[in-house]
Amino acid sequence: MLKYGTLLLCIYASMLSSAATAGDSFQKVSELNDSEITVTEAVSPKVPGESVPYGSLSPQKRHLWKKLLHYDMSTDTSIISEDSSFFLSEKGRTDPEAEYEETIKFFRKDPHNACYYPARFYLIHDGDIPEEIIKDPECKIFSDFLDNVGLDTLKIIFVAEDALVPISAAGHIFVKAEGVNRKGKFREYSFTFAAYEENEINLVLKFFSNSINGIYSLQPYYMNVSEYMATDRSLWEFELNLTEEQKKIFYLHMLELKNHGTLYSFFSINCASGMAKALAVADDRLDSRDIVFFETPLEYISEVYHKKGMISDIELIPSESENLYFSWNRLSTPINSYPSNRLEITGLYNSRYHAGALLRYAPTLNNLKDDNISSPSLSESKLIEVSAKYMDDHFYLNEIELLNLNPLPDARLGRFTSMNYLVALHGSVDSTHAGLYPEFSLGNAVSFRMGDFIPYVHLRYGYTVPHSNNHVFVRPEGGTFFWNRDIGKINLSYEIPLTTHRYYRNYMYRYQATWSRYISHNFSANVEFTDYRLGNNDGSRSQQRHGGNHMTEAGASIVFYF
Repeated sequence: MLKYGTLLLCIYASMLSSAATAGDSFQKVSELNDSEITVTEAVSPKVPGESVPYGSLSPQKRHLWKKLLHYDMSTDTSIISEDSSFFLSEKGRTDPEAEYEETIKFFRKDPHNACYYPARFYLIHDGDIPEEIIKDPECKIFSDFLDNVGLDTLKIIFVAEDALVPISAAGHIFVKAEGVNRKGKFREYSFTFAAYEENEINLVLKFFSNSINGIYSLQPYYMNVSEYMATDRSLWEFELNLTEEQKKIFYLHMLELKNHGTLYSFFSINCASGMAKALAVADDRLDSRDIVFFETPLEYISEVYHKKGMISDIELIPSESENLYFSWNRLSTPINSYPSNRLEITGLYNSRYHAGALLRYAPTLNNLKDDNISSPSLSESKLIEVSAKYMDDHFYLNEIELLNLNPLPDARLGRFTSMNYLVALHGSVDSTHAGLYPEFSLGNAVSFRMGDFIPYVHLRYGYTVPHSNNHVFVRPEGGTFFWNRDIGKINLSYEIPLTTHRYYRNYMYRYQATWSRYISHNFSANVEFTDYRLGNNDGSRSQQRHGGNHMTEAGASIVFYF
């Protein structure tokens, strides 16, 4: 379980090993290049000239200053945590003027201090740090940065999900700076914001308290490529169309952020929003949008792509699986992804209770049965999906899935099994009241792709407590998906639960057929038909065999993603 807990990070999948080593990676690179670094004889640097008071700054400069502090413009508060070493003033997180004045004092106290905040210096003094300061050995941190990192091209890198780890369904993003450095050598560096904890136990515990430590870090790009290729994850490179001035201010800002800690929050400050605030320094259009709960990396890169003129080129570093999917004509791109919030409105017909309706909402990363054309893999990732029904003149909560992680690995890719997890509250399928009981289950699954057909076998085993009784159960399920770009996604399945007491959710077996069709970036059409063989009040399986109850339910839905 800890393996999956470790991946509850950036939207679900910023690599912990990257984050753990990235904090000192640039220092290590500098040490490797020490033989190339020329140490200049110390000079007496001049104190920077007079600065403009904050109140006299133009509106454009005040706006840029707030962006350098990662302010949320709607709340006038920085998303960087108050105790971060990034701020020089105790009030810097909520008072940009106080941080401005403290920064000027910091530069006047020692001219070398400008080397820690070159973007701030650039804004305050309308120019670069004087060369005599940069040459001084006390400015080694900035000098090494210039000697190693170049920025001719800035790219957003989207890392695709790991098909075996559904919590990574939203992918991961970071920034790639590539160009010729001050020594005339072409280099590629990754700049990322990710969760960082010393051990996995702390990471899992702090995830649920929403107080994980985060860090901005810089490391050679090839290290990221090696890590993600080893876990069969493709990298999409989206080149940003920026002016030289925009690239320069971001280039200087990278050093300001490198190795500064802040809180990492799944909902409010994840890798998508954290990188968006850094990129907004270059262009306001790269800031994240106002959203209902949170923004995923998939959602962010799709948003940037659809803003006219932001992306000038796209390249793909394909994983082994991606190459196979391409040969099967199943290549999908992250720019077609659905937004993360899913609202399903269904008109129902039930053979027992006649007409009704279902309302289902979740901040969903991936729904297994939806025609999600942004990814060729089959997996489900849900957090807190709530379902409510109107049936038999009753409106009631039908089911709450607290956590549902369900990958279907593809055996043709050499992936023969995977673990799935479910924590839910639900009642009997034939009840019309809010009797919700806990269920905990684990499982294994495997699938086999044969063109558009994907047969699979799924086994769940777990524990549930309906009506104050204890049930241990096994739920074998077999079925197939038919997934075609023109027709959509069809799923046929059969399940026969085996329990230690009575019936699983009061049914003996279940047939189900679903169809989903992508309509647009925000809509899909879904149809579902289910037939249950129900248990009865005395729990007699023999009576059911000789005169059993059937209940069928059919529904047509419009799914809205926002």
